[in-house]
Amino acid sequence: MEKGEMAKIEYVGKTNGEVFDLNSKEKAEEENLQTEKVEFSLLPVLLGENYVIKGLENALLEMEVGEEKELEIPAEKAYGKRESDKVETFPEKAFKEQGVQVRPGEQIMVGGQRGKVVSKGSGRVRVDFNHPLAGKDLEYWVKIVEKVEDDKEIAQGILDNRLGHGELEFNEKTVTVVHKHENDGHSHTLSDEFKNRLSEELLEHTEFENVEFDE
Repeated sequence: MEKGEMAKIEYVGKTNGEVFDLNSKEKAEEENLQTEKVEFSLLPVLLGENYVIKGLENALLEMEVGEEKELEIPAEKAYGKRESDKVETFPEKAFKEQGVQVRPGEQIMVGGQRGKVVSKGSGRVRVDFNHPLAGKDLEYWVKIVEKVEDDKEIAQGILDNRLGHGELEFNEKTVTVVHKHENDGHSHTLSDEFKNRLSEELLEHTEFENVEFDE
C-alpha cells in the first residue's frame, strides 16, 4: 500500500513472548486470553501519518490487502530508548495541594504528560515519563484486512485516532466534528491548534472541502 492510503488491520504485539496488545479475537483465543467481555475491532491506519510505530508502518507500506507478516521491530523503530532525563522528581506536597493521591506503580498526569510513579518517600515522588515499552524490542503479527476508500470511513478513522471520541456529521462537501465531551462534570473544548491539524488531515485525505466544529 502507499502513503496517504488507509488500511484496516489486525495485529498482535508482543515483547519477550508476552502479549501487550492485540485486536484479533482469534489470536487472543490462541494465546488463551479471556475474550468474553472484550470488543474486538479492526484498527484503521492512515499510512504516512504516524498512526503506528515506524517499524510497523514500514512493513504495512510493503504489504497488500489480505497479506500477513511476522515482524521483529527493534526499540529504535518502536518506542525508542529509555531516557534517564524522563524520570523526574517532584515534591509530594505539590500533589497533596491538588488533592491527588500518588501510589507507586500507578499512572499519573503531570503537566499534560502521563507517567508512572516509580517511588515515593522522604516527601518526594519520582515519576517515569518514558513510554512503558521504551527500550524494548517488539514482535508483531499483522494482517491488512481491507483498504478503506469511502471518505466517510476515512474521516471517522482519522477522528478515532486523533481524538478517540466525538461524532461526525456529513452534509455534501462539509464534515462537522461534533465534540460534546465532559470529564468530572467539566466540559472541554478543543484547542485551535488541534482543530487546525485535524482539519488539515481531513481535507488532505478525503474529498471534503470544509470542516466545521460543533462544541
